[in-house]
Amino acid sequence: MRYFILVIVFAFFNLYSIAQAASYSDPAAAYLKVMLEKGGEGTYQQIGSFKVIGTSYLFGDRLMGSVYAGKEKSEKVSLGYNMYNQELDIYASPTSSSSKISRSVATIDSFVVFASQSEFLTQDLFFYRSSLLKSDLKECFLQMVCKGNRFTLFKAYSAVFDYVSTNYIQSDLRQFSIEYNYYYLDATTQQLKKLKLSRKKMIDEFKSVKDIGPYYNNETFDLNPELSLKNIFNALNAQ
Repeated sequence: MRYFILVIVFAFFNLYSIAQAASYSDPAAAYLKVMLEKGGEGTYQQIGSFKVIGTSYLFGDRLMGSVYAGKEKSEKVSLGYNMYNQELDIYASPTSSSSKISRSVATIDSFVVFASQSEFLTQDLFFYRSSLLKSDLKECFLQMVCKGNRFTLFKAYSAVFDYVSTNYIQSDLRQFSIEYNYYYLDATTQQLKKLKLSRKKMIDEFKSVKDIGPYYNNETFDLNPELSLKNIFNALNAQ
């Protein structure tokens, strides 16, 4: 009987973790949430004066994808995108860590992460070096969220340190947290601009092109801002 109760309790908390992750509108943040809950505070890496739990890698450090740099290309390789230092790890062998080569963002033009069986990653993700887009951003990778004949939407990820809410003893303990911002490229100006996501700012930003008010629902935007942005940009590109 005791064993049965323990199984039920474990199943409840596992389902609770998945439900909590589903409440995250960004799949990468959901992945990190589940990883932290499953891993607890048992493992960490030392970064400066902090012990940091979690991962700075987008969906983990071993994904299948392809990498492009000038005339060079590495297709169907194991890779990991480190959002903390904006480096791309490329593995000659999918099972050996000793085969890892870390490349800075300045040495990579673009890369693609293939969709996998993961519940968090359902479609291929395409990333481009920000300087290729004539951007004044600090060098980083930009994920292309949706592309149109005039407007293209991008997302920039970063991994930062955050406090561990369940930790009251170790002052040097931190956990990785994911932050992201959206940018758009206007093909007519070739200018990359950061989006301010409030309703008023968005309407003002595109009022010379289209009234996007009917496409901006505050409740829907709060629940899933990226889906809402895709709908807005599809409307803008339909002009």
